[in-house]
Amino acid sequence: MPQEMQEAEAGARQGTVVLPREVQRTLLWDVWNRRHVEACGLLRGSIDAEGNWQVTAAHPLRNIAESPFYFEFAPEEVLQLELAYPGQIIGVYHSHPQGPYGASRTDCETMRRVNQEEQIPWIWLILCGPWTSSPHGAETRADDPVAEAERCGWLRQHLLAYYHDPGQGLRQVAVVLQGEEGRSR
Repeated sequence: MPQEMQEAEAGARQGTVVLPREVQRTLLWDVWNRRHVEACGLLRGSIDAEGNWQVTAAHPLRNIAESPFYFEFAPEEVLQLELAYPGQIIGVYHSHPQGPYGASRTDCETMRRVNQEEQIPWIWLILCGPWTSSPHGAETRADDPVAEAERCGWLRQHLLAYYHDPGQGLRQVAVVLQGEEGRSR
């Protein structure tokens, strides 16, 4: 394996996920408005030299399974995004509106297949229910510090990030929420 690929893999193992405020609001809006099925979508951005996933946008997609326990993208929607943003799709998000808290067996198998077998370095975000109250801050102004703190607090309770590293297996990845600088998960 070339040295730069080994370094890139090593960096990915140590990376974090960085979520800007607008991405946080999109995720919250999507999971709350589709709280009876698994909300799902793709994440756009880049992976930096240190192996951090720098998310710049979340793109909600239809869950053609229309299930609270399973999601499936419409292939044509995935293709449309991949063509519109070549090389910029860096991950997937979905929700578990009724739980469980954490990755399901299906999630684990999919992450292993995509990250390890297909060698696609996507990050996987799961927003875990059950939803007992509306997520705070989905539609608030970015300059409202109280709403920012509520949004970050809600995400801290419900958001998990995973990556299936070829050397280390499935692992949780730290999340940095813009608006909560200096704290990571």
